[in-house]
Amino acid sequence: MSRTIALLTDFGLDDPYVGQMKGVLAAQAPDSRIIDVSHGVEPFCIAQGAFFLAAAMKHFPADTIFITVIDPGVGSARRIIAAEFGEQIVLAPDNGVLELAETRFAGTMIVTDLSEAAAKIHSSATFHGRDIFSPLAASIAAGTSLESLGPKLPLRNMIRSGINKPVWLEDGVEATILHKDRFGNLVLNIPDTQTMPERMTIPEEQLLSGNDNTCVKRVCCYAELQAGATGLLAGSQGYYELALNRGAASEMLGLEPGDVLTLKWSTQCGQD
Repeated sequence: MSRTIALLTDFGLDDPYVGQMKGVLAAQAPDSRIIDVSHGVEPFCIAQGAFFLAAAMKHFPADTIFITVIDPGVGSARRIIAAEFGEQIVLAPDNGVLELAETRFAGTMIVTDLSEAAAKIHSSATFHGRDIFSPLAASIAAGTSLESLGPKLPLRNMIRSGINKPVWLEDGVEATILHKDRFGNLVLNIPDTQTMPERMTIPEEQLLSGNDNTCVKRVCCYAELQAGATGLLAGSQGYYELALNRGAASEMLGLEPGDVLTLKWSTQCGQD
């Protein structure tokens, strides 16, 4: 028996960490196909890891096992869990990294606590991706049932940080930045199914000192924006993003993944 195994980490590619995980999988699950989702999650940035996972899942085979290791609490008493979304399984620390996937696939998630099974595996204190997550994934890919690895975990007991829910205000919204892509676009935790106004502003105190470009215009594509103007558009990953036309919104606004941004409704800003 074999399954697709997808890797998502904040390890980067400069160190041997990803290679060692793949080595374990090659030895213990030789018939499985290994696919990298990304190893470029900002170190310790659970919000960005949650976004990468939720955005990727629907594009993978139905039987994929995702090893999701953004784990600032590695070696501590934090739980190790397996979340079932239909046939797909996500192995992850219980630290909120599953929060957006739970919301996107609402009502389908079943969680198993693998902590006791993980404790029986000899491991280092700092590299559970190689020593625990990879062997567990290989075992599941070979046919080991989750029922044999641990008890079900009530969903109410899972760790959540609130990144899945923008905070709606009377005259605006507080959004968390989930991701900064290589073009400098800033993905927000506002689903693209949400109706947004045509014009908004960003409070000056949330921007780089001296930046008075507070206007935001809702657009359909990058080309609709004039040079230097900030736009809000529905991106390709299911969420709204802040963007410039051939420019980096992240650099102009001085914002990074994990930051909280306020968008205020405006009837005047951006008027031609």
